[in-house]
Amino acid sequence: METIRFCVSIAISKFTRAMKARKNLRNQTLLKLKTLTSTVDGRKYLFHSILKLVLVFIVAFVFTHLSFSPRIPQKRSIRVEQKLHSTKNVTKNWIDSVYKLEDYNTPLIPLYESNVLSILPNLILSDNACHDMAYTPTILHDYAIHSVVKAMEETPAQENELFFMLNGHNEGIYVSYNEDFECIQKAANFAAKALGADVKLLPNGIRLFDQSGMPVVNAYDFSKTNRLLHILLDFQIWIWPGIRIGHKYRLETGTVLTTISMSPKVYDVENFFTAKESAEIVEVGMKTLERSRVVGGPDGHSVSKVRTSHTAFLSDSKLTRNFQCRGARLARLPSPSFSERLQLVRYKKGEFYQPHHDTFQSREFLPDNWEVFTHEDYTLWITWAADKVRELGTRVPEEFREGGRYFPNVNSTSGFSHALLGIFLTSGNASNYFVARGDQEWALWLDKRLNQNDDDMMVSVMGKSGRPSYLPDIIHVWEEAINMPETRYTLNKGNVNGVSYFYNWIRWAKERISYYGDDVPSHIRPGGDLYPSYSTFFESQLLAYVLEDYRENLIVRTTHKAMYDWIVKHKAERHATTAVLKLSRDFIELIIRSWEARARYKKLVYTLPTYVKHFNPQRFVTLFLYLNNETKVGGETVFPYSTERYSGEVIKRTGMSDCSRGLAVPPRPLHAALFYSQTPEGDLDVMSLHGGCPPEEGTKWGSNLFMWNADANDGSSVWYD
Repeated sequence: METIRFCVSIAISKFTRAMKARKNLRNQTLLKLKTLTSTVDGRKYLFHSILKLVLVFIVAFVFTHLSFSPRIPQKRSIRVEQKLHSTKNVTKNWIDSVYKLEDYNTPLIPLYESNVLSILPNLILSDNACHDMAYTPTILHDYAIHSVVKAMEETPAQENELFFMLNGHNEGIYVSYNEDFECIQKAANFAAKALGADVKLLPNGIRLFDQSGMPVVNAYDFSKTNRLLHILLDFQIWIWPGIRIGHKYRLETGTVLTTISMSPKVYDVENFFTAKESAEIVEVGMKTLERSRVVGGPDGHSVSKVRTSHTAFLSDSKLTRNFQCRGARLARLPSPSFSERLQLVRYKKGEFYQPHHDTFQSREFLPDNWEVFTHEDYTLWITWAADKVRELGTRVPEEFREGGRYFPNVNSTSGFSHALLGIFLTSGNASNYFVARGDQEWALWLDKRLNQNDDDMMVSVMGKSGRPSYLPDIIHVWEEAINMPETRYTLNKGNVNGVSYFYNWIRWAKERISYYGDDVPSHIRPGGDLYPSYSTFFESQLLAYVLEDYRENLIVRTTHKAMYDWIVKHKAERHATTAVLKLSRDFIELIIRSWEARARYKKLVYTLPTYVKHFNPQRFVTLFLYLNNETKVGGETVFPYSTERYSGEVIKRTGMSDCSRGLAVPPRPLHAALFYSQTPEGDLDVMSLHGGCPPEEGTKWGSNLFMWNADANDGSSVWYD
């Protein structure tokens, strides 16, 4: 007890002394202030002291703001460049883990926790790994572009040479090689330019794939190839090239792809699914079967006379997830999430789906006339091409040399332009180019003007009422005719819209989050509040963050006053963010900075590339499964613009005349048709128009597996939200 009293008395004594000291300090401070304010010099000293203190607070505030707000430092690369070790099966094991199937004996876990959302990263080749300063890639074998068929006949290729092709292409060039894998990027970069790749995309990274669609990321992967390699740029997605009609790809899963059309690219697929799975798809889907709908109507979809079949999307299950994984692996997509859930389709006798594209077209993401080519673009090309032809000298075919019919003469108002448009017209008629674009009348006009030998035809072609959008294809026909890699030209204005940056950034962020896995904070992983999304909700969330983080004057400097007022008024509306980005590209930096400030993860700091190709979520490739054998006649999938025929049979189907032209794929049971809606460069392929022919008897059961260039479930929100 005495001890407690002693401790309390000590504490009271210390507290009393502290209070006295505090009172003395306050009195001394007041006295000092009174003394200072009593003289002019003292008041000046006091004023300057207060000013310094205010400045210190301002500097501290600015420093803190900059330190904790997102920044976009000038990093060297925007891609995951981590190099895998050159050891056996590293790449294969990684791929197997991404496409791992669901175990039917375990409970169905939430989608955002499943393997479906995993993504194979774009592991680009390092552009500074080559230390052989003496190595300079050159074109071999007559400096010509060769068919891959010829190259395959000569495999394995000789040492010290590689055969390069672009994504989805069937022609390429031989390039010298020093047998050092660290220098393969240098060879691929050289080949990409020679093959006419978009040179503005080259700084964003090069990836290599073998002929089976497998990535080549290290020396071990390369050792397993036949030295015939495909070059993919930036975020391009693999497309099976086809090689030639009848060619068979035998995949590691036992599935066999047989090429049945080169344009559009269509493949017969066998050994992909079983009769048991076919019966299960029908059994599950029949429960919710309803009349098929098409895009349109008050709710976005409506019943239409152009589609008289019945359909049902299957609910999320082990069955649908496994087909998503298997479909993604078949198409070599980066993620199972790029696949939609299965859609069951039933065609009874006489039911059909008239020709259509699988892609959505209800929104315009870029401003009108965003990248319109002009006569000046044509003149720039023709001047460049003439200089290049002169430089190449006698290696150029005679008709393309100066004085020849196909020499690009900028001063000629009829000779060269007539020859150029002549081969374009011939090629377009043979390939259904004009038919696929519904432009037969213009083709007839062009033919008439050529026969009349009119002057200045390219002025008309490149005018507002002409076809300036055809210029890249006109140039490409000339490039194919001369067949010299050095004459390949990149026709690209290099414009980048804010919407293009926005969707590219989301795609990049999703990929990196998947790559870094558990190291990423939970709030930005799948299922987290800040996980990047293409949805309108995420758009609105980002817009709110920008208004919260930045003062009016800064937003006005990035856009303009009228735009700021519009943002404040319409911030809660659908697609408000992309509407702003469509007109104000620099606004993207504020959006990214605001998200990064909340993500708080240094590995997700993004550098805006100088150039990106426009991208928005869209259907990319379709796998249509033929589930039954009830249909003896009819039920084909027809591609009316294809110049191929599955057989010599003349097909006539009641109610659908398109079935009598083009390629008609018969509904062979337990087979499937794989076909692309986009080109290897990521543009919509107008040749992919297709339809479902009516069965003449029985019932046709089928199933669509639509696959996208992005997360299908999330990406569809840009069209449906």
